Amino acid sequence: MIPIPRILPWLLLAVLFAALAGSGWQSWHQARAYEQVTREIVHQLEAEQLLDNSGERLLELLSFGLYDGYTRQLERLEQAKQRQAEHRRAVQRATQLFFALAGAILLLAWLIRRRPGDLGYAALGVALVALVVGLTTPILSLEASRELPVIGQTLFQFQSKGVLSSIQALRGHGDLWLALLLFLFSVLLPTLKTLVALLTLFSRSHSLSLHGLRLSRHLGKWSMADVFVVALLVVFFSTDQPGGLTHAEIQAGLWFFAAYVVLSLVGSQLIAASWPDPAS
Repeated sequence: MIPIPRILPWLLLAVLFAALAGSGWQSWHQARAYEQVTREIVHQLEAEQLLDNSGERLLELLSFGLYDGYTRQLERLEQAKQRQAEHRRAVQRATQLFFALAGAILLLAWLIRRRPGDLGYAALGVALVALVVGLTTPILSLEASRELPVIGQTLFQFQSKGVLSSIQALRGHGDLWLALLLFLFSVLLPTLKTLVALLTLFSRSHSLSLHGLRLSRHLGKWSMADVFVVALLVVFFSTDQPGGLTHAEIQAGLWFFAAYVVLSLVGSQLIAASWPDPAS
């Protein structure tokens, strides 16, 4: 029977992993709510809707306030903006909590036995959670807007995309090959790479495990493709020039996916370093 003092750190590690998963879910949930509220605001700021609002404003003026449809519309818009700000702050807090818990998990994994392999497996566990959140959470939002005479600030288009939603959009537009490539390098290979490395925890004595770990390390470089693509999109679409039409904003999903990339690479390296090749 394992003594209580020795099992307590492992129980604490399990609790931290559960809290990590909870904070990741909260980040996903709040990011989805933020996206939904933003779409509501965008709908109210579209050109057609603004023209309708202008008509309601004129009617309210002509009726000397007896008709207050325009005022109610402004109140709904202000409430939506308040909810949007609350969800944004909630996403930031949940994301910060996730990374704080990730740091605590890595520190505890190292302090329990001070073995690089334990630290590597802990990093891969955190990376797997970050991958799930990063794949399902928006990574980039794009909006096209401009100040127009009479109707004011007008939004022409708004899109919020994540890895999985981008795959679905490509598939829906008939770009099956692009959707397949994105699925292969952003979903399938990263998931297999991490799972193969984690499985070595249970089958260290099998020679195939080490070969799988080597393969996962070589495949890890492909995970950076999404990070580079999103960075290029932000640079391409963002503009600080007067009269610019488009604006790009990085969403929480990118930080989770980038965390997966770094932690999976570091974790694989630590595990490989703690488990020398018998053939060498």
